Amino acid sequence: MDAKKVSILSALAASSCCIFPLALLGLSLLGIGTAGAAGFSSTLGSLKWFIMPLAATGVAFSYWLYFREKKKCSASGCKMAGSSFTKIMLTISTLVVTCFFVWSVYPYVLGRDGNRVMVNASSAQLAVFKVEGMTCGGCEIAVNGAIAATGLVDSVKSSFTESRAYLWYNQDQLNLKVINEALASVGYVAELVEEKGGNR
Repeated sequence: MDAKKVSILSALAASSCCIFPLALLGLSLLGIGTAGAAGFSSTLGSLKWFIMPLAATGVAFSYWLYFREKKKCSASGCKMAGSSFTKIMLTISTLVVTCFFVWSVYPYVLGRDGNRVMVNASSAQLAVFKVEGMTCGGCEIAVNGAIAATGLVDSVKSSFTESRAYLWYNQDQLNLKVINEALASVGYVAELVEEKGGNR
C-alpha cells in the first residue's frame, strides 16, 4: 500500500462518525428513508476515541512511506511517480484529521456548557432528550436539523458533551414518536429524560 492510499483511508476514518449522520440528514430531508440506520451513528460515536488515534497513526505511517520511497529514489537516482499528488493527499489528510480532532475536543477544552442556552422566552415547554452517540459538532448539526425538520418545535439545541438535545415548543404535547423517528433517520436512538411545562 502506498502513502496516498493510506492517507486517504486515514482521512475517511477520521471523518466517518461526523460525515455519516450529516449524509443521513441530507437523505432524510430529501425524503429518502434512513430509519434503518438507527444506532449506527451511536456505534461509530462510541468508537470515535479509537478511530481518531488510528487515523492519526495512519497519517504518520503515510508520511513514513512517502519519505522512505523518496529516500530510495534519491539513492538510486530515479524519479518518484505521482510525488506531487501524494504530497497533496498527505496535506489534505493531515488537515482533515486535525480538523475533525479539534472539532471533537474543543468543547471539552473550552468547557462549553449547553445549559447556558436553556432559555427561550417565546416557548412555554421544554423537553430534554438523551441522545446516545453524539461525538462532535457534526452530530449536533444532524440532530438539530432532523428535529427542526419535523416542524414540531420552535427551537432546538443539542450538546454532544452532554449527550442531550433541548427542544422548546408551544403545543400541549410533543409527538415523541415523530421526534424519535426523526432522530432514527440520522442514526441516533434517543429517549425523553425531562419535560418542563407540558401536560404529560
